[in-house]
Amino acid sequence: MQIIKAANGAEFVVVSADSYTARMARNVHPVTMADGTVWTAGAGRPGMAIAWQATTPR
Repeated sequence: MQIIKAANGAEFVVVSADSYTARMARNVHPVTMADGTVWTAGAGRPGMAIAWQATTPR
């Protein structure tokens, strides 16, 4: 499981952009990560913050 950290310190589990989890995510919005990249992020399963990019490898 890969974790990425946002500029504000929040942590997100990386998922594939074409995964069921990404398609069903709630509260989806762009987030700037600590390394300056912009990811799409949202809420996955209860208590799980997820993030993905169109080029996220499977």
